[in-house]
Amino acid sequence: MITSQQSLRILLVEDDNHIGRVIELALSDLGVPYEFTTVLSAEEGLDLWAQQPFDMLLTDYNLLGMTGLKLVELLAERGNRAPTVLVTAYDSPELRREARALNISAYLTKPFFMDELVETIRHLLPQIAAREVNGP
Repeated sequence: MITSQQSLRILLVEDDNHIGRVIELALSDLGVPYEFTTVLSAEEGLDLWAQQPFDMLLTDYNLLGMTGLKLVELLAERGNRAPTVLVTAYDSPELRREARALNISAYLTKPFFMDELVETIRHLLPQIAAREVNGP
């Protein structure tokens, strides 16, 4: 589990500032120390991740430029195995299959309740702790 000396580093890739702000506010209920960074595009997310990887990725599917799935695919090609939560308003069996193929940790359809997102992240914390012990 994340200790009091460690902060969970979460990257949110969401092109709607309002949704990003609501998610940021909701995470105050997470119950563990965390650093939260929001970017508006997958390209910005890739750049930040290259500078210093995050412990978790939250990404919207429908982004300007590339999709959230393409972002996850590119990060995986670079060796990223961090737990990932994909949110989408464009749910389909095909999208779910693609998400499974990319080992997306959690898939939430919009609209969702913020407490559902917080619980989803809490549920993924053991995966993060295991990565810290076993390495990426």
